[in-house]
Amino acid sequence: MYHHRWIIPLLILTATTFSADVPDGFTPLIAPHDLTGWQDAATTGEHWKVENGELINDGKGADLVTAKLYKNFELRLEWKIPLRGDSGVYLPGGQQVQIWAKDTGSGGFIYNHKYTVSPTVVADKPLGEWNTFVIKLLAGKVTVTLNDKVVMQDVPVEKGFDPPMLGPVEGPLRLQKSPHNVLSTFRNIFIREL
Repeated sequence: MYHHRWIIPLLILTATTFSADVPDGFTPLIAPHDLTGWQDAATTGEHWKVENGELINDGKGADLVTAKLYKNFELRLEWKIPLRGDSGVYLPGGQQVQIWAKDTGSGGFIYNHKYTVSPTVVADKPLGEWNTFVIKLLAGKVTVTLNDKVVMQDVPVEKGFDPPMLGPVEGPLRLQKSPHNVLSTFRNIFIREL
């Protein structure tokens, strides 16, 4: 009878060390142990690593860029940042969906867009906790959901103030390393082309 005592702790440990199941129709963007599927894996691996299903950047190095190009898609990912955390998800045209530790909230276009689009609601969880993004880009318009709340809806993706920033084009996605050299962590990154 006493052998049942270890079953529940083992189940809890198992649930916390493996990533979520891949949703139907989606492809995972995090390989089990390395940076397969990302550009320049050999060089970016110095500052980006995969550990226990989490993609971790130490706040240094370059942004992490997908090897594959995308145009119309739904991207799901979880992220967490510490105090002073600052990161983001760059769309194919170069526009950044903001992740940061500011009272104005994450999920808007703050930089790299023709005009600022602030989140309609602050939906961030406390620092150090996991947040969930769903970013849908279709026909040149983006909708961002953060922790089940829509923070940006059907916003046209427009050329930014920098010449490299384009409108809705096919291109890679990019995870930003913190400009403040602060840790950023991602997990359960899945994409579905539309």
